Amino acid sequence: MTFDSERKKRLEMCCGVYGTNSNNGATAKLGERRRRQSSTSSDHSVAGGSRRRTRTESQCEPQPPSAPASQSSAQPSLWWNDRQTKKCNVFIIFASGALFSMVAFALLSFIPTPQHPPTNRPANGRALFASNPRHLPAGSMLRLADETRVMEPYLPVRKQSLPHPDQERTATPSSDSVTNEQEALGSLKMALEMKLSGKDDKALRLFQHALALSPRHPEILTKYGEFLEHNQQDVVSADQYYTQALTVNPYYSEALANRERTAQIVEQMDAKRFEQLDRKRDALSAVHLSNMALKRAEKEAYIQHIYHSVGIEGNTMSLAQTRSVLETRMAVDGKSIDEHNEILGLDAALKYINATLVNKNDYITLKDILEIHRRVLGHVDPIEGGEFRRTQVYVGGHIPPGPGDLAILMGRFENWLNSEQVFLMHPVKYAAMAHYKLVHIHPFSDGNGRTSRLLMNTLLMRAGYPPVIIQKQHRHKYYDFLQLANEGDIRPFVRFIADCTERTLDLYLWATSELSHPVPLLAQDSMDEGMPLINSFDGSEGGSGAGDTIRIGVI
Repeated sequence: MTFDSERKKRLEMCCGVYGTNSNNGATAKLGERRRRQSSTSSDHSVAGGSRRRTRTESQCEPQPPSAPASQSSAQPSLWWNDRQTKKCNVFIIFASGALFSMVAFALLSFIPTPQHPPTNRPANGRALFASNPRHLPAGSMLRLADETRVMEPYLPVRKQSLPHPDQERTATPSSDSVTNEQEALGSLKMALEMKLSGKDDKALRLFQHALALSPRHPEILTKYGEFLEHNQQDVVSADQYYTQALTVNPYYSEALANRERTAQIVEQMDAKRFEQLDRKRDALSAVHLSNMALKRAEKEAYIQHIYHSVGIEGNTMSLAQTRSVLETRMAVDGKSIDEHNEILGLDAALKYINATLVNKNDYITLKDILEIHRRVLGHVDPIEGGEFRRTQVYVGGHIPPGPGDLAILMGRFENWLNSEQVFLMHPVKYAAMAHYKLVHIHPFSDGNGRTSRLLMNTLLMRAGYPPVIIQKQHRHKYYDFLQLANEGDIRPFVRFIADCTERTLDLYLWATSELSHPVPLLAQDSMDEGMPLINSFDGSEGGSGAGDTIRIGVI
């Protein structure tokens, strides 16, 4: 084989291997051109042919395909960016999940636990308690351990444990308190001597003087209770003073022994009182709703409720002026705009209760309470109406919880308001305790008392009772019983509400009867001292038709 034929064969092999590759097209063309040149230039020298062969073979050797320069330089950068993006996405997903878990946990801590509806719940909201055969509270409802700690689950306040009597007192009392205590003990000694001598009137005044000087002395409270129990036959008041003595000193032996004796008696007396209220409620329920005397009584009770409720808060409007504002919407000379707006706000709240909550076949919720308050302050301060207070307030000697605790406390109050245990209470006790708990929390900047009384009357009307009227003349007694509840015994306040309920029932029963006994006075105008202002019951006042009657509740 000659040299040229061998070179030609090698060129064909090179072209056959790389000729079909698109990346080596230039190499195939170069091999074809060299083949033509070799056929026309056979007279070249061996050395020259060797050089050409070497150059041609080097050109025909297979080369690996090379990527474009821009593509090869961009691949590491794209890979790095994609990796960083994946890391960022993973971190964002993890952070979002952690943040969502924290927010969900925080929200769940503020959401109250839903209460299951009671199995014995009646269908009609007005007969919420009337259909329950158990009208009287259980024996444990009136025990000291239950009643004196009524607000413990609702107030996150750190309680200080009382020292044992054997422990030495570290606090040094002031000179004034020591002087008052010594004088009080001297009056107590003289009162006991008068008691032994049979001079009960002088003994009573001396006991009261000693109690005024030292109202939280356990011995004075106990001895005064014994005097009321044995000499005045007032077991209820005696049990109340024994309870106050135990509130001051739970280890006081005389008070413990006395209250163990009177607790059962007082419980039975309270049960009989609730039975009496139920009988009067049933008697009033027997009166037909179309009775014109009942309609006039409802209208008068409506006006008197507004008059007394705003009067407790310091409103100076008389009953006649209150009636004029409600019926004519005309301003009264010499009275402030706020006093007019307080009357109009309470009127709007009562109409809202009558239209929605009285016949509501469901629970009373926190939203309902806020709607009541929104209307109470709707004319006085519409911005604060229906909103929790955002600052700390002070009510006499009581310091309500801070604004940061209101959401939790009101949620717990709503749970208690619709819990199973309240359906075992008597309606009057249930309404009184709801009133106290709400006013104790004091969730609003203004209108807490009016809203609490409206809530109490809402619960009573749903149970078939008329709205209770707390007279403005009993304002100080009303506040004193609330203070006693703050100190640990809510039963005096419950009895006070029971007295007001019975007085209101007597007013309705008198208005719907044909007897001629005197009218129970609820209000007297300051201009006509001693003259009763319940003159609309006899039909002498105009507007006695059904269309002119303002209904406050269904009885």
